Amino acid sequence: MSILETATSVLRLMAREQREMSMIDLVDQLGMPKSSASRVLKQMSEAGLLERDKKSLAYRPSMLLLELSHLVRSSSALIDMCAQALETLGERFGHTGYVSVLEGNDVVVLRVRPGSLAFRAMTNPGHRSASWATSTGRALLARETDEQIRARFPQGLRPEGAQTVNANAADIGADAPFSDSRAPARGPATLDALLDEVALTRSRGYALAQNEALYGVCSVGCSIADPSSGECLSFCLSFPAGAQDDAALVALGEAVREQARTIGRSLGDPYWSAFPTNSTP
Repeated sequence: MSILETATSVLRLMAREQREMSMIDLVDQLGMPKSSASRVLKQMSEAGLLERDKKSLAYRPSMLLLELSHLVRSSSALIDMCAQALETLGERFGHTGYVSVLEGNDVVVLRVRPGSLAFRAMTNPGHRSASWATSTGRALLARETDEQIRARFPQGLRPEGAQTVNANAADIGADAPFSDSRAPARGPATLDALLDEVALTRSRGYALAQNEALYGVCSVGCSIADPSSGECLSFCLSFPAGAQDDAALVALGEAVREQARTIGRSLGDPYWSAFPTNSTP
């Protein structure tokens, strides 16, 4: 491993743990020999990438990195940061990605990043789905209190008289709307069931939807907010249901969550600032 790759691993570890690092941390979490860990920390400090606390003797990111983080924040709109996260995830997993926004009780697609793997049910920007039956929608709803969510749906998820459709990916066009007036046949059946899904989303940091707004489609999504602009978006990876086993779904969820947490903490998003670093599904 080159010194650049090693330094990158150290910075990624700091970003994930959100704390200062010592030589022992590198030994325990990166599997480095003590001599290598000591040497790389010293070299990164001499290069101006890290600073050493005189009391604890642990290392933290330097002011240079802090200045660069402000540059990234000021030059990248939240939607572009989400799109970049999908680019990274897409290159790793090959799945299609979406950036969406909550509009009323629907979630609306803003951007699409086609995957490298064949996927028949891809939708287009402007596509509207019921928020409660999608991973992006539930990731956004998870930021609200249960009381706020109940207030959104005073008549329940499927109001009396609403048309219920069998949302098969094979027979519905890419731009077919799914608002409350055309509720998907799948997904949480009641408001209490939705709140259970939202609670699970809050605990693991990502939402999982399988065979809901579109039958045969699975997606894993997270949300991010920028306190400075008030903007709040969600992004997800979408792929055929059944294509991943349980372990793979967890790995996907954790990868999407880490991208969201990194962006969220760089923006000062309270949701991610308070989210436990070592949280597991």
